[in-house]
Amino acid sequence: MYEDFGTILNRGFYSWFRNLNICIPFILNFLINMVIYVLFFGLMGILLFTSNTGSIIDPATLSNKEIFSILWNGFSENLGLSLFLIFVFFLFALLVQSFFTAGAIGMAKKASETGDTGIFDMLASSSKNTFRLFLAVLLINLLLLVGIIFIVPGAFAIGDLNTFIQNPEASVNGMVALGIGFILWIAYIIFLNLVLSLSSYALVIDELGPLEALGEGFRFFKSNKLDVFLIWIITIGLALIDGYVNEFIDTGNILFTAITSLVPIAILQPLTAVLWTRLYLTRKGRKLYDPSDLLSDPDSF
Repeated sequence: MYEDFGTILNRGFYSWFRNLNICIPFILNFLINMVIYVLFFGLMGILLFTSNTGSIIDPATLSNKEIFSILWNGFSENLGLSLFLIFVFFLFALLVQSFFTAGAIGMAKKASETGDTGIFDMLASSSKNTFRLFLAVLLINLLLLVGIIFIVPGAFAIGDLNTFIQNPEASVNGMVALGIGFILWIAYIIFLNLVLSLSSYALVIDELGPLEALGEGFRFFKSNKLDVFLIWIITIGLALIDGYVNEFIDTGNILFTAITSLVPIAILQPLTAVLWTRLYLTRKGRKLYDPSDLLSDPDSF
């Protein structure tokens, strides 16, 4: 069932508004990841601020220079354990995010096809797609890291870091090369995020494998460049507007700040998930519900 871009936006918005519970997986993901990060920073703090005698140092009694020195020494002395903790917590947070993302896409798919969705759809989709989505997101992150090759020439041109810090003017060419490298890396990240925007949706909706999903996401982008780009721009634009509004109306009230910080999680992320899902489904020729059919029976709303 083909829909033009305006219809996708209109019906996608209606589908989201009718199913505000699509925000549940995003809120749960945020809350659980907050707990994970608190545990991570707590463990890292204990690890890095523990002296050789085994006692914990109070950072409030130290200067910034002393804190930096202790952090660096603690990290250097516990390099293996520190890297292990970072790696484990990163993978666990990614797994949690994959679980709830798969659930959210499953809810958006059901809402787009039938007009309604619920928590059961989230659990059903998560149980089938979490691990494959986790692997796909891991592959995408590895592809993003490949872009580090852009900064390698500049890093080699700068040479010894201590010498550069003491005399930055001695490596002007290296700094220019490094700056260009960072710009190219950022451009590469933006491009990759754009062309693979639909990979996660392809994986969950069509139950594809990780590599198949990446390939399908890229093929979908090639066939629907303008539509994908427009929704991508809308997603970025909404996020920027939300950030600007938060800065503009910042009152210093903690409760108000907490409420406004939930806007991206409770509104923007679910809405864009529905728009991406509807775009994918309609361009694949899937049968979607027509809101006018639902409105013809007021008791069903």
